[in-house]
Amino acid sequence: MTLTDTIQNNGGEKTPIKIEPISFRSKPPSKRPKPFIIFKWVVGVLIGIVLIFLCLSTWFVFTARQVVIDIEPVPERIVFSGSILTPKIGNYYLMRPGKYTMEALRECFLPLDHTFWVSDEKRQNLRLKMQERPGRLMIRAYDSGDTESNILGAQVYIDGTVVGNTPIENLEILPGLHKIEIGAENYQNFQTDVTVHGCDKFQEFNLALLPGWSDIIVSSVPLDANVLIDGKSFGKTPLHTQLSPGSYLLEISADRFKTWKHHLDVKLNEPQEIKDVRLQPADGKLTIKTKPAGANIIIDGAFVGQTPLTLDLSPDKHHVVQISKAGYKKTNRNVQVVSAAPKQLNVNLKPKRGIVHLSVEPPDTKLIIDGKSWGIVPKKLNLIAVEHKLEFNKKGFHPYGIRITPQPGFPKQLKVALKKKGASKETEPLVITTQTGYRLKLIQPGSYTMGSSRREQGHRSNETLRKVILKRPFYMGLKEVSNHAFKEFLAKHNSGFFQSQSLNNSAQPAVRVTWEQAARFCNWLSAKASLPPAYVKKGNTLTAVEPLNTGYRLPTEAEWEYCARFTGKHAFSKYPWGNKFPPVQLSGNYLDQSAKNLLPTVLEGYNDEYVTTAPPAKFKSNTLGLYDMGGNVAEWCHDFYSIYSYDPEKTYVDPTGPKNGKHHVIRGSSWKHGSINTLRLAYRSYGDDKREDVGFRVCRYLK
Repeated sequence: MTLTDTIQNNGGEKTPIKIEPISFRSKPPSKRPKPFIIFKWVVGVLIGIVLIFLCLSTWFVFTARQVVIDIEPVPERIVFSGSILTPKIGNYYLMRPGKYTMEALRECFLPLDHTFWVSDEKRQNLRLKMQERPGRLMIRAYDSGDTESNILGAQVYIDGTVVGNTPIENLEILPGLHKIEIGAENYQNFQTDVTVHGCDKFQEFNLALLPGWSDIIVSSVPLDANVLIDGKSFGKTPLHTQLSPGSYLLEISADRFKTWKHHLDVKLNEPQEIKDVRLQPADGKLTIKTKPAGANIIIDGAFVGQTPLTLDLSPDKHHVVQISKAGYKKTNRNVQVVSAAPKQLNVNLKPKRGIVHLSVEPPDTKLIIDGKSWGIVPKKLNLIAVEHKLEFNKKGFHPYGIRITPQPGFPKQLKVALKKKGASKETEPLVITTQTGYRLKLIQPGSYTMGSSRREQGHRSNETLRKVILKRPFYMGLKEVSNHAFKEFLAKHNSGFFQSQSLNNSAQPAVRVTWEQAARFCNWLSAKASLPPAYVKKGNTLTAVEPLNTGYRLPTEAEWEYCARFTGKHAFSKYPWGNKFPPVQLSGNYLDQSAKNLLPTVLEGYNDEYVTTAPPAKFKSNTLGLYDMGGNVAEWCHDFYSIYSYDPEKTYVDPTGPKNGKHHVIRGSSWKHGSINTLRLAYRSYGDDKREDVGFRVCRYLK
């Protein structure tokens, strides 16, 4: 059967279409796999993958190592590189041996990058600590009195380490408690504790510094005077300056005026005004020369030295100059000097002479005076009235020497009879008198043992036993030098007071005397007697002449102890009064009942009737006729202090002590002492201070 149909073309006409039937054809079968087969294939693949994963996991577990990583504080995230597997089980990671890099991250902490190796050990530990991020600080300083000021250049320390100078704009500091210290010139050091927050947080500190000075105002009459502080010029008056706390030497000077000096003590924030300092006109220079030289000069009642002499004198004032020399007439001059101008005074001294009548046997004896030959002894000598040494010599006779001081208007008669050699020679003790009236006694030498044994009660470690031989005869002062005698040498000396009790009366012994002052006094006596000085200046110190000459000096320690302890031939006492304690009544000036209101302890039952020092020679003399060897005041010795080691085989001959040292020896007890220790004659000490209980006596060799 045939079917027809029509189709309309573009012109609207209908065209018939012939439709013919075809025979039926069946669809061919599909080539796709069946779903079950696909499922089986997928399951097989998955099982294979799982088996592979299980094998790999088993292999990894059995070959990996346990690594415990302890990081403080605990990071928020940890990333490893070096392996694709770093599983964490409990508190440890499983890692294969090898090299790893770890990065730990936590807020407010610096990233922690750490490379490490995992070894073959089964269990391993890794401890790490993360570092906090620092804080950022701004530190500024300002004057406490001016909040708008900035102090530049102040040095800043944090925890003791310098970190810079103010202002500091952006300083990185680890978080925590820190100490900030600031030091600036002319300001007080400032310190405080601050807490730094860290985590890159910004903190600003504005710190107020207190002024470290005080205002000093100085004015003077006249104006425009130079001001020096500790030797540094600060300008001219009137002056306004600032000084840090401390002690300063302030000097104000001007032409033709004396320099004014003042010790200035500056305290913090305590201003001072030194107002209208009136400068005194400058001294004039006075030069005094005498013929002969060596005259003593006293100006306005004060001893100033010996000629030739140059000294400063206040101007526009009449000064009385007293000139004296042993054997010459005293003379006075009135002198006036002009400010800052020199003046010279020349004086010819007129000698004072005394007559000495001589009667000498045999008559043709030769005479030597003061080392100069005078030929055959004359019947009369007209000598200058000073001490002279006369020596009489004749062959076959013992020489004879004597010291004699002629007195004007009082002729002296001297009879001398030389003894033939072989005849016994008389030796009688002599007492000599210095130009000042101080008397010394000739001491014949001997041998003894200094110090004390360790078994002696009161023994001190510095009193070691020493065998001593004194071979040279010497003169020892009968008593201690008094204030009156010492002030002839040093008019301004003041022995002072002890708890309102005067030590400065003219009859009392001179105290508060340094060793050097005592040595200079001895040289002064030597100069008056035309003897060589026993002490000379070396650098800034006074030292003894070696070997010791015949000049006046302080007694050596060996001489002092010999004179203090001597009681007769080969006998020496333990205490000034004998060998038993306590002291015999009125045997000397010790720590007695009269001083109980001044001192904490006294000798019970003993009263010498002097609260402090007694005039020398008020108590009984010792066997040698010397006074106060064991009491009244302790006494300076010639020697430097030392502790001697005990050597029973060694003997010291005329010892003078060490050649140098820091201190000098002090011997004898004083009115402040009264114990069984200090009253012993072996007691020794040392010192160089001006103690109120230390004085001295004078000594010298015979020849």
